[in-house]
Amino acid sequence: MTFGVGSPGGSDLIGYRRVTVTPEMVGREMPVFAAIEVKTAKGRATKDQLRFIEHIRNAGGIAGVARSVDEARLILLL
Repeated sequence: MTFGVGSPGGSDLIGYRRVTVTPEMVGREMPVFAAIEVKTAKGRATKDQLRFIEHIRNAGGIAGVARSVDEARLILLL
């Protein structure tokens, strides 16, 4: 089975979370792109998946690999 956004390395779960920006940015809330690659306890992210995660982070988004709900929550809190 294939899941994710359809491109090689695309994460299984994507979306955004709301972030309150600084006063210099008018104090409005803005979405931040978030991507979580879901793996089993023994699962490993592919090179394409790691590149996708790095790309999202470099662009200011939130991304990571999670093996549990708690790990996913930690990624989103960073």
